[in-house]
Amino acid sequence: MQKFIWALMPLLPWLSFGQQYLDSTHDINATSKTLTLDGKLDEALWQDAQRFPFMEWRPSWGEQDSLTILLVTFDADYLYVGMDAKDPFPEKIIGRNLVRDGWYGDDYFAFQIDPNRTRKNAFIFSIYPTGSRYDDAIYNDNVPLGNASSTPAYDMLWEGKTSISDSGWQAEYRIPLSNLRFEIRDGEVLGAISAQRTINYENKLMVYPEVPQNIPGANGKPSLKKPVRFVGLQPKKDLQVTPYLLASSQNNYGLDSEDSAYEKSNNNELDVGLDIRYGITPSLTMDLTLNTDFSQVEIDDQIINLGRVSIFFPERRKFFLEQAGLFNFDLGILSQLFYSRTIGINNGQLTPILGGAKLSGELGDWDMGFLSLQTEGVRLGEETLPTENFSVLRLRRKVLNNRSFIGLMATNRVRRDHINTALGVDAVLDVGDENFIITSLATTMDGQNFSDAPYSFIDNSRFAFQFARRKQDGWFYRGAYEFSGEAFNPGMGFLLREKHHNFYFGLNHGEFKTDAENNTFQYERWMPINSDLYFTTNFSDVLTWYNRSQWTGRLFNNDEIGFFGQLQYEFLQTPLQFSNKISIPQGSYLFPYFGASYSSGFQRALKLPVSAQYGRFFDGENLEFTLSPEWTINQHLTLEGSWRINYLNFRERMLREWIYVPQLRLNWAVNLHLSGSMAAQYNSIRDQIFSSARLRYNFKDGHDLYVVYNQDYNTNRMQFNPSLPVYNNQLVTLKYVYTFH
Repeated sequence: MQKFIWALMPLLPWLSFGQQYLDSTHDINATSKTLTLDGKLDEALWQDAQRFPFMEWRPSWGEQDSLTILLVTFDADYLYVGMDAKDPFPEKIIGRNLVRDGWYGDDYFAFQIDPNRTRKNAFIFSIYPTGSRYDDAIYNDNVPLGNASSTPAYDMLWEGKTSISDSGWQAEYRIPLSNLRFEIRDGEVLGAISAQRTINYENKLMVYPEVPQNIPGANGKPSLKKPVRFVGLQPKKDLQVTPYLLASSQNNYGLDSEDSAYEKSNNNELDVGLDIRYGITPSLTMDLTLNTDFSQVEIDDQIINLGRVSIFFPERRKFFLEQAGLFNFDLGILSQLFYSRTIGINNGQLTPILGGAKLSGELGDWDMGFLSLQTEGVRLGEETLPTENFSVLRLRRKVLNNRSFIGLMATNRVRRDHINTALGVDAVLDVGDENFIITSLATTMDGQNFSDAPYSFIDNSRFAFQFARRKQDGWFYRGAYEFSGEAFNPGMGFLLREKHHNFYFGLNHGEFKTDAENNTFQYERWMPINSDLYFTTNFSDVLTWYNRSQWTGRLFNNDEIGFFGQLQYEFLQTPLQFSNKISIPQGSYLFPYFGASYSSGFQRALKLPVSAQYGRFFDGENLEFTLSPEWTINQHLTLEGSWRINYLNFRERMLREWIYVPQLRLNWAVNLHLSGSMAAQYNSIRDQIFSSARLRYNFKDGHDLYVVYNQDYNTNRMQFNPSLPVYNNQLVTLKYVYTFH
């Protein structure tokens, strides 16, 4: 692999952004003064802080912003961040959210820091005028790999306060140094920072430093943050011990031994568990978990799959989200070698994890991650799941420049009489001008043991390659190829599709505008080519081909409209089942369809995103309509809904069906500490309603009380013999968590 990379070097231009601010380093000095955390920048401490001015990023990129100042300093224990956000119309400041990690179009201030100037990883600390907070983590220089989740459940331990006055609003942060993993290198602590502030009633975004507008995700890219030197900072190790206490009551219905009636069973449980987080070095962290429980995590949304690809559900569990980007391994279009939801989730239900460990961070010149967890053997309905061990090893090393790496990954899933192992190598190469090569090769072995497991390198392997220009203006593109062998089976991965050759090409043109008087759209994007072509592994048949042409335009008020047309070919080797009533016979199909969409600007209290599409669908027709309203009534109540309707009509076969998935959620918050939600979802294919209620009392970061209720309902009970019970599963959970640090 390294010989291949070095052979390419004469062809690779060195990275050059033309960003002058990257060539100098600002000093941030310590303070000996104290802070009263009240959201008001009136303490003497802020006189010691380094000040950073903002510029406008949207809609008029490059204009100087005279309203916003960022302030940063530190002492022996904390990093202090302040923001002074003046506003000529403070009565228009938008502050609607009181829930941690929520957002309903509020104005916000976000501070981002790459503590050791890795140019690839960073933390986000964001606050709204209400004082509600959001935090997240950025990996891989904000370049997406596979179908990776964002990490809003990161929930680091820190404090923030805000205040609103006649001149605008202000914010103060107090972030423990132990959370940020600073490290002294060559006698210095060198990091990088950036910040954003919005004035949403004018659809304005201000930033520091002057990051480019035309690079996707530029405001989150660690490589584009301002270099800073924390003069005299002494890093601190991180130690967090988090025990929990759990009480639950679960009722289930199952068929009796004669399959003649449903019997109710009850299980009451009182349990304890423990999570430990320890910073072995400033850049290497050990996480230990015992009797792990994720019952406070919200249930998944119901999704109807009217295609032949797998559905990806995002990860929401904190243990897996911390350092998640290190474990990203791209296998091609929206596929990855490691998918954390293979651990402890089966058919959407959480299953017990006895315990495990995770080691992540930097070891010399290498990024290193290791994870191993053991699940408990359980019975889910009529299926018995044995105890299993899930282990992952991830290594990667920077090459060529600060935004390129080569890496390897090994995964191992073991249960009695069965083992599944995957090995892979991958690379991300920045070849200049926002052009990237992303490639990987992985192979799997699966069987009772390695000695008798059938193996062929071609059949058991998958190769992916893509070349992309990651820009948002002018012409930009992406071309990709992937091959997935007949026996490739990563037991801990996610594959959008299997057993194929795939060729992809996409071509786009984008244009930004700043003059609202003479232009309707602030940004327009035209995609004339977005084409996928799938072959069988021996190239004997075309499985899928489509080309989608699309245009989208974002108005200066942040509303967005779009139109598309698509021509698609499908060859089904076997019938494709959508519901008990509707299936598609094997054969070849060519069908066109088209659609339109509208989304409301995020600053609106009432949002009405809507989309519709219509056209041929295999040997029939499909009319699809989606409505996703959101109404923030006030700071305390928000209603969210969605309704997807599909009308499938196969005239020649005299088959038709309405499929619909309505969802309704009420989010509520009494204050910044007490909040919750109530949700109901209906799935017409399964004839079930799924309901949930969740209450959280947050005493402070790391100290929480949860009450969670989940239940399903069978809506068409009498069509079965014996008739179905009212519900299959009902669970009430009380969980108390406290973090010592």
